[in-house]
Amino acid sequence: MKYHPITDTINLLPQQRELLNSSEFPHVYPSLDEYLTKMEDNGIAARKDLALLLHFLVSVVGNSKGTQTGFRNEAERFILFCWNEKKKSILDLGTEEIRDYIDWIWSPPKALISDTTIASRFKAKAGTDIRTVNKTWRPFVLRQSKANRKTNELISPERSALDQPKNRYSLNQTSLQNSYASLNVFLKELWESEHIARNPISLVKKSCKYMVKGKIYKPPHTLDDETWQLFVDTLTQAADENPAYEMHRFLVLTLKVLFLRISELSHRDYYTPIFGHFRQDPSGEGWVLNIIGKGKKERLVTVPDEFIDNVLIRYRESLGLTPLPHIDENTPIMPSQKTGQPLHQDSLNNMVEEAFDLVIKSLVKKEKKQQAHAIAGASSHWLRHTGATQALGEISETMLAEELGHASVKTTVEVYVAPAHRDRIKKGVSRKL
Repeated sequence: MKYHPITDTINLLPQQRELLNSSEFPHVYPSLDEYLTKMEDNGIAARKDLALLLHFLVSVVGNSKGTQTGFRNEAERFILFCWNEKKKSILDLGTEEIRDYIDWIWSPPKALISDTTIASRFKAKAGTDIRTVNKTWRPFVLRQSKANRKTNELISPERSALDQPKNRYSLNQTSLQNSYASLNVFLKELWESEHIARNPISLVKKSCKYMVKGKIYKPPHTLDDETWQLFVDTLTQAADENPAYEMHRFLVLTLKVLFLRISELSHRDYYTPIFGHFRQDPSGEGWVLNIIGKGKKERLVTVPDEFIDNVLIRYRESLGLTPLPHIDENTPIMPSQKTGQPLHQDSLNNMVEEAFDLVIKSLVKKEKKQQAHAIAGASSHWLRHTGATQALGEISETMLAEELGHASVKTTVEVYVAPAHRDRIKKGVSRKL
């Protein structure tokens, strides 16, 4: 296997790091040990490269699973490129190797592209602690867009048979930017720890022939008022008919009304959102929710009375709790229905997807396929954007920035107001022939 995966699942990376230079490593990772030995026989410091990568992922990158996955995918792919295509350690790289790597990921060999997302690089051998390689793993994945998948599954299933199973793999501008950013952070760490003499990423990026320069305003994805009302009605009806959907209803309404990122309601290694984080403000004029957000920044979000009356109380009663939280209550806000343990972000994402699917099916049933197509590619972040956009007519930009957790009101204005862009459009439409 020329391109053998070198990192295990995110939660096993600390264990893999500990084992790497121990006598147990060949037993736990037999095929990887052989692969590393083969590379070392070719004069490549493969184990040192892998040790640096594992240190970077475990000790340097943040705790967010999504962040770790993004950095892991890029750095691992880069190391495999250096080993296999350049016959070099990452410690011997130069500007040309980076340029060649960008050429490589822009148009990778077809044999290295998988048609489906490979769930794991390694698999557990039954009854043992041995990790066997998943031979179907590939460094690149040809992913079907969420919008296309939802269209084929829920909106126009008759079309799915007509779709070509394979399309040309292409790297879009966002993915290219992400590749540069991830690689830059990895190489910066190697440079700061004095493992490489310099980080050539910025130099390579300046002359990149694939990079489109400039940035245009792209309005945030939001739900229109009619579609949002359908969300509320559909999820309320689903919860009325099946209590299992009470959590879906609460999650979707909370993300929208309180402008939350989905990670802010999920369990993290350092923080669990609990009902005790809801509390009455000392002024006695309303409720607030204490949030630990992006970058571990703490903030207070105001909680509308209508949310308390129609969302929070109903949800808590469905969990068998008192109508309102008490100040020292440590019950997780999003507990597993089976174990009661706080849910991680993956579980919450799945719940939001199920909620969106319910609404898409409802739109199709009402013969509103155009609206169904409009939200086929939607994510949980659309709910935060929808709430923020609607709130602009009710609260000031400064207050909205505080609610959203933006460091500067300028960010809020640029995302949701975009006065310069709107002024250009307004004046541009009146130009004469």
